[in-house]
Amino acid sequence: MKDLGRGGEWWAHPVGIAGMRLTPGQSVVVLDSHSESRPGRKFPMADYALAHLLPSAEPGVQVSGVMLLRVVAVRNADLHLELAGTESRLVLRGAPGTRWHPLLAQRRRDLEEGGFVPLWGVTGPSPYELEDERQFASLTQTGRDLAWLGSGLLRRIAIFQNFSTAYSTRAWITGDEWIFELDTHRDASLEHDAFLDRLMDDIWGLPLRIRRRYCDCSLQGTARGYQCTFYLEHQSPDVRGVMQIRFRWGDPVYGDDVRQRLEDLNANRDWLDRVLPRRTDRASGPAIRKGGAR
Repeated sequence: MKDLGRGGEWWAHPVGIAGMRLTPGQSVVVLDSHSESRPGRKFPMADYALAHLLPSAEPGVQVSGVMLLRVVAVRNADLHLELAGTESRLVLRGAPGTRWHPLLAQRRRDLEEGGFVPLWGVTGPSPYELEDERQFASLTQTGRDLAWLGSGLLRRIAIFQNFSTAYSTRAWITGDEWIFELDTHRDASLEHDAFLDRLMDDIWGLPLRIRRRYCDCSLQGTARGYQCTFYLEHQSPDVRGVMQIRFRWGDPVYGDDVRQRLEDLNANRDWLDRVLPRRTDRASGPAIRKGGAR
């Protein structure tokens, strides 16, 4: 969730994840077909995922990507990953026709030509990763504190599209808070209670409770825009990490051509008609980047 969301990209689904498939012994992340950084510049989501997830080291500087992530197998359009030293395993399922082997080879060549060291084929923790954990202990601990939240949200990624009226889902992490900013166009109703009900459902949701809330829905109809902010935490006080959700409603804030861009990325038409009615083709769409993204 965190590393796929880095960068100011556009996707047909939040974070470029079209769905999750949970089966005994493994979790399958189904990727969008393409990502777009600017109008007319699309590239395969599989390539984007490798660039943001696979770890590599710049000697003497820092490790990029997901620490300890390793490639263990390629089976057709499925890339099998695991965390070194654990039994944690995840499968990235590319769009039909995805060829992981040449993408991996090209990624390795690009890194080595730039003086970087690819780490996804190393057995066990590498010296670079161990040194990173030592030097950036507080950041590493923050990641561990928020892991339960990221894992839970990943398995419920469809909530952001199916039970939200937002046309844009953005996210970033500050301290121990994972901040989500959901933008709803003024021609659609802001239904944050329905979203929160699904997110915190007793059976299918996450064990969250609302710690604080600031709701300005009373301004709808009298103001051109407003924001309702909710702070959620684990039901157990012993579990660290906060999810802050900002539900924003008002005029479009990211440009006039987003509906067309999302259509070009094969976004679901029924969803687009719900969150970006055709008479308002001036809104923007879901993307996530580090520091607050589209």
